[in-house]
Amino acid sequence: MSSPQRPIQLLFRSKDGVELYTLADTSSSAAPSSKPSQRGQTLYAGKTTFHLLSPNGSAAFIHDASVGLIKCDLSSTTTTSAASTATTPFLQNSKAIQLAKCSPRGSYLLTWERPSKLDDNNNNNGNLKVWSAANGALLQSFSCKKATLETVQWTHDEQCVFHCVTNEIHIYAANDWKRVGKVRSQGVASFSLPTHKGIDPNAATTAAAAVKSGEEKKKYLLTTFVPGIKGKPARVDMFRYPDRMGRDSSSTVVDNDSSNSDDKTVVNIPSGPGLTSKSLFNAEEVNVKWSPRADAALLLTQTAVDNTGQSYYGSTHLFLLLEKDVKNPTVGSAMVVPLPKEATKDGSGTVPIVSADWIPNPSITGVVPLV
Repeated sequence: MSSPQRPIQLLFRSKDGVELYTLADTSSSAAPSSKPSQRGQTLYAGKTTFHLLSPNGSAAFIHDASVGLIKCDLSSTTTTSAASTATTPFLQNSKAIQLAKCSPRGSYLLTWERPSKLDDNNNNNGNLKVWSAANGALLQSFSCKKATLETVQWTHDEQCVFHCVTNEIHIYAANDWKRVGKVRSQGVASFSLPTHKGIDPNAATTAAAAVKSGEEKKKYLLTTFVPGIKGKPARVDMFRYPDRMGRDSSSTVVDNDSSNSDDKTVVNIPSGPGLTSKSLFNAEEVNVKWSPRADAALLLTQTAVDNTGQSYYGSTHLFLLLEKDVKNPTVGSAMVVPLPKEATKDGSGTVPIVSADWIPNPSITGVVPLV
């Protein structure tokens, strides 16, 4: 018997607090007594600075600068206003938090706050922190001067965590934070991991057979962006952990075949070359959109100033990176996304690409640009 479907809920935050509204179920299977709430249920009363929802909508995290980050349970359809009087934060010492996000499956929280002064031991204990979303325990912390949460990212299944540092991206096992690899990329400024991975129903049987036979191992794609410098163009690379991360990169495994079971040997395995790369001569910023199957990346590049003078809004370009080349599946490929001239030019010059996204269906490969 399938579990009942959760109702559609809307969360509103105002200067007076945070309220939850439940919409009526209009489906044919809805109970006759199903009615929308006439008033919002108060989750938290008082001035708040921000809020976020867990990916499955089961919890809301609300920040009050005088209290800290508070967790409100939304898993029950009969949510009460018990949290509106909460004075104990879910995360300890979290008053100074300014940014927060959930991991793809909602198991972890990542928060950023301004760097604090050094303590008596000359440590600041890190201002970019990873917490358990289940019990609020602090799991890891890093130092990050820039106000961003993008330097730490999880794989779609939350098995690995990637952390961008100077010229490298460190890879950890999410359950114990042991280093399992690194990607070496000189001058790397940002990177991107797909947060979801859909399965094409047409290929589901083949994929299931491969997993069952042990042929398919966990592999994760990522892209890195290196800005242009000293006349050199910017560059975007597509890598795959653990086997195609670049010649200077490596992954770490434990040798389970060691003769002494109590003394496991850690082995660094050199990685193969990256899957593909693309030089970008007009790119100051790159926005990456992953395909529903997480096997291709759409790159929307942008510059603040169009050096050709054709556009007041700067120049934009659209590129596509594929994990597998059509002619040679052992390598990836990069290409310019072809757009009709009438969609990118008008009487006044070049029309910038405002946005681009994938058709949200794993069975279809399609891109929808917005100009």
